[in-house]
Amino acid sequence: MDFDLKSLRCFLALADELNFSRAAARVNLTQPAFSSQIRGLEQRLGFSLFERTTRQVGLTRQGERLVPAARRLLADAATLQERVAEMRGGRTRRLAFGAAFYTLDIPERVRLIEAFQAEQAGAPFEVTTAWQHELVPQLDQGRIDMALLIGAPVPRADYVRERATRPMLETAFPEDLPRLVLRREPVRLLIPAESPLAWRRTLPREALDGVRVAVLGDSHGEAVNGPIRRLLEMAGAQAVAPPESHAIAVERYGRQFRMPAISLGWFGAPEAGGDMVRREIAGFEHATELALVHGPLGLSAEAQGLWRQAQDIFDTAS
Repeated sequence: MDFDLKSLRCFLALADELNFSRAAARVNLTQPAFSSQIRGLEQRLGFSLFERTTRQVGLTRQGERLVPAARRLLADAATLQERVAEMRGGRTRRLAFGAAFYTLDIPERVRLIEAFQAEQAGAPFEVTTAWQHELVPQLDQGRIDMALLIGAPVPRADYVRERATRPMLETAFPEDLPRLVLRREPVRLLIPAESPLAWRRTLPREALDGVRVAVLGDSHGEAVNGPIRRLLEMAGAQAVAPPESHAIAVERYGRQFRMPAISLGWFGAPEAGGDMVRREIAGFEHATELALVHGPLGLSAEAQGLWRQAQDIFDTAS
């Protein structure tokens, strides 16, 4: 059977978004034209790819099985197009790299970009700085080759469901995107140095009973927030949601009001001996990761060079 790449792109857009309007906008089609592409593909295949109701869209079992094969086919087509373009014009493809703006001062980002620029001096290279929830769709669509992300990998279906209610979901990304984990950082409490809690290196959970703790906002997602919320509830702590609730602001809020705050550990948490100290909680082994992630359509030759460099620099493997 001959596959039309346009209809496959529509299929994958709807599989990712589970919403006809968003998926149509993603591939720059009107909704009627988009729906026609999906119906035509299902007719050619002879089975349904999606279950549709008035309230939601979901993949059928056949649709779920087709997703990885469709991604591979589009990746191979993109690679072929790049090779033909190179042979025609002898051009080197621009490498598009994305990173969340709050990773600006993280050492791994600086080291990776500087190493690539030194090794591949003069190679077309563009860094896109944006919110993380903006970078994941760009990876899926092939608009950027790879990105540096912070958070927790989650099943694609869970990611799509949560994005439907939290469009600005930050510290989560689909686990089906290939990734290199550059570092993991445990979730801990940032505590005022004058607090009796700071005298312990490890906090027993009962020490948090009745304690007010500044917590992260909903945009950090269930994979990050769920274990934290359950821990605080079991310990009897009182969760306080600051007006500005991203990870950097929560640490700042704790410092300003001299109260414990959840700390992901990536954003300038003070060294021991400062006015705030980071402390682990006994038995709580929750962490987020810094990962170099690439999209489902594979890597260009230039992007493969950066990927291999990251493996060498950080002594990791795919």
